[in-house]
Amino acid sequence: MISEYKYKGLSVYVKDNDERYKNILSDVLSYNINTLKILRSIEDTKVSLIDTQYGKFILKFFAPKEKKTERFLKSFVKGDYYKNLIVQTNRVRNKGNSFPNDFYLLAERKIFNYASLFIMLIEYIDGTELNDMDSISDEIKQEIKTSMENLHSDRMLSGDPHKGNFIVSSSGVRIIDLSGKGCNSQRMAKDRIAMERHLGIKNEKKDFGYYMVIYKARVRLLIKKIKGKK
Repeated sequence: MISEYKYKGLSVYVKDNDERYKNILSDVLSYNINTLKILRSIEDTKVSLIDTQYGKFILKFFAPKEKKTERFLKSFVKGDYYKNLIVQTNRVRNKGNSFPNDFYLLAERKIFNYASLFIMLIEYIDGTELNDMDSISDEIKQEIKTSMENLHSDRMLSGDPHKGNFIVSSSGVRIIDLSGKGCNSQRMAKDRIAMERHLGIKNEKKDFGYYMVIYKARVRLLIKKIKGKK
């Protein structure tokens, strides 16, 4: 269950109403954290590995700088992307699917449905990224294929299944950085197409969603060619 509360001007969503995650957020906002490693640092996104009294976690700050007006207007139509992600992650994991990494806490500075700051506390997975492996064995590919099929069956998406988003852990292959978008046939087809392109996992399911993705891609390519001739 995802519980909601207000804290220091933030809307906070926390898994199982767990006091551990609330305490970590309090420490983060008090600048009382032990950063072990900076994983990403660009203008709008900061991701780090932190050590707490409860163990290691991934801490992510996201403060989008561009298209603020567009994002504000879209928030009324498309809803809260990251809130949907923590809810969907919790739902899927409660069904026994441990493939996606867990999402423990989300804090947002928001007006209505529009958020200008996101603070996320996410499961740290100890293992090896596919990016760091010389080759991907057929066994790993089959595990990923089966796990992705199960994820889609649970109505959740990867959204970006490239090598950097898979970690081989002691308990098997895990996936990180999932999508909070609604699951439909076209988005599932995009996952499968991306797995074939990035991981060499052949897409064997060519359904309506697949053909719609291919058709739209061809139309976009045709429009670009026409514009290029002008």
